[in-house]
Amino acid sequence: MQNDLKKVKFNIPLEYVTGHLRYGHKEGVLELTAEEFERLQKDPEAFVYEEEILPDLDLVIDDYSVEDYGGIDSIEYEVIDDAERFN
Repeated sequence: MQNDLKKVKFNIPLEYVTGHLRYGHKEGVLELTAEEFERLQKDPEAFVYEEEILPDLDLVIDDYSVEDYGGIDSIEYEVIDDAERFN
């Protein structure tokens, strides 16, 4: 009877989500000159703030807690291709 099953992917946007972001970090790859790299090695924290590189890096949220979420805005779904159904 497994052939009668359909694999369905849902996307259901919510009106809101409340909670707390607990931890995060900035990450990314930047190209530095030899002089910039030397300054980075000497004092990494000073280099980051003096060169103002934080806006150039991605923010990654490591930990969060969700306390509540709102109602459904809409419901979107799609049936996954039969070739992908049970992979």
